Amino acid sequence: MKDQFVIACLDRPEDAATVLLWARHFSERLNRKGLMVLHVGREKGDDHWLEQLGIPFASLVGDWRTALNGLPTAFNGILAVTAFSPTAPRHSLAHPKTLLREFQGCKIAYLCIPSHHSTPITQHSALTLTHQREGKEKLVWASYLARFLGSRITIAHPDYRDAGLRQRWLNNMRFADKMFSPLNIAYSTRPLGRSTHEDLAAAHELTPDLLVAMTTDSREQDILDHFLPRPELRLLRQFPSLPVLFLNPRDDLYILCD
Repeated sequence: MKDQFVIACLDRPEDAATVLLWARHFSERLNRKGLMVLHVGREKGDDHWLEQLGIPFASLVGDWRTALNGLPTAFNGILAVTAFSPTAPRHSLAHPKTLLREFQGCKIAYLCIPSHHSTPITQHSALTLTHQREGKEKLVWASYLARFLGSRITIAHPDYRDAGLRQRWLNNMRFADKMFSPLNIAYSTRPLGRSTHEDLAAAHELTPDLLVAMTTDSREQDILDHFLPRPELRLLRQFPSLPVLFLNPRDDLYILCD
């Protein structure tokens, strides 16, 4: 009996092949976690295609947000995998704006895979580390990608000229060293050019196979931010071929036990 699961989130059959390929890849590599499918429909009877997948599934009637909020407690989930496509219908979970809205309360990491991205490739994973207080889980997941999936890790950062900001960034890098060194995880660093957001710059300049990104913390937004597309939405729209592992800012963490 598996005690933790990688959960493939599917609301339409056309995404099943891609999502299941990636979900199975991660479940096998992450120390053989369980694999299950989660489907949420508006009415009964729209889940007839799930039995054909040959994988344990839970089919619910209701809204995705409620189901996703319960992933760590109701389903022992440690990672959700879902598809995205800028051309998906607005009502579909695969539509970037809908996806981010439904997952905004999710307490586990969620891996967003381009609908057409059929081959799991994780040779090079990247994340950004700035002078600000970074979520520890971002570095934790980078360590999992290195240990279990064999990823080469690049930590991207702004090219700081201000001595104070650079010192704060160096303090964050020391924390990364403390986490990675005992696990013998090597990584490289890369300064970024000027950009409105570090994750967008990292996706453009590094062209990684997978990007680990933190979503916007609503507690730190100002009035102007409410009128602009969030960086994570721009990321999915501007880089429709890039798999992104998103983490939501929060105070309670649900991570792997290995």
